[in-house]
Amino acid sequence: MKDHIQNILMIRRGAIGDIIFTLPAFYMLKANFPNSKISFLVKDNYAEVLKGFPNLDEILIIKKKDLASKNIAKLWAMSSDLYHTIQRNNYQLAIDFVGHGEQAFFLWLSGIKHRWGSIKTRKPLRQWFYTNYFIRELDNVHLIDQHLMLLEKGGLTRLPIKNQYVVPREHMDKAKKLFQHWGLSLQEPTLFIQPFTGNGVTGKIWPLERYVALADYWKERGLQVVFGGGPSERDKLNTVAAQYPVAAGQADFVTSVGLASLSSIVVGGDTGLMHAALATGRRTVMLVGPTNYKRIGPYQHPEWAVRPQSGNVIQDIGVEQVLEATSAALSEISSFK
Repeated sequence: MKDHIQNILMIRRGAIGDIIFTLPAFYMLKANFPNSKISFLVKDNYAEVLKGFPNLDEILIIKKKDLASKNIAKLWAMSSDLYHTIQRNNYQLAIDFVGHGEQAFFLWLSGIKHRWGSIKTRKPLRQWFYTNYFIRELDNVHLIDQHLMLLEKGGLTRLPIKNQYVVPREHMDKAKKLFQHWGLSLQEPTLFIQPFTGNGVTGKIWPLERYVALADYWKERGLQVVFGGGPSERDKLNTVAAQYPVAAGQADFVTSVGLASLSSIVVGGDTGLMHAALATGRRTVMLVGPTNYKRIGPYQHPEWAVRPQSGNVIQDIGVEQVLEATSAALSEISSFK
């Protein structure tokens, strides 16, 4: 099969963390098909995340507003444009990392010979539309590894796993300039705090005042502290901005990953930036509430997850518990004095 695959399409429309979870699969495809072109289909509001996928050949965009539209004409036009793009690019292999029924049917209709799907639960009709599928029912196996299992099931060779998010130089330069603007040193240990999750799921957000207490504690002990956050979260962090540098509103996602990669420790909840920071090689401390930390927590480092000692929501994690976790993490960092 490998000799006949020239064009490959990866599909994960969102969200940030889920896209990051396809990164090792991307590298596995690159290694198995070194001469093939790889494209990635994604929603427009998540496209910038793919800047950290080195040497990705093409990004296909689906507009979020068109996808959510109830206007049949718009949906038809979007589907038609995508269909013709897929036909024009002549993909021989498509990997659908979410396994929606409409995507399975669409790929079958498009005539792609090899259609691989990662399916959440058993769906006989949906399974029929794929030529290879994997059912994600392994609760204690990380989603990244389940994606790799799909590729292995398709006959690909599982080489040493590579989970490396590469921040482009342009964004690293922006991150360094922000450090300079804030009066921070690149040579001093820095704590990066990501206080909110992207989708604001109840039970996943640790109270902001506790993050501030964490920041105050480590600032008194000589650490530089930076708060992250998306543009829409700037107002929530106005009071924090009076005491600490805040990236929200000043840095896009990829530049924020650059800021995290310049830091010593990255602390936050189960959110996309945390997974991207880990993929840059940063030591993370991830606060996990109702989600399965073995399935979607810190990849290859479940011990870096901080979980409630009782209860199952993130608010059940105390400040002292996170202080202990960050202290243990800092003890591993040679630059911490």
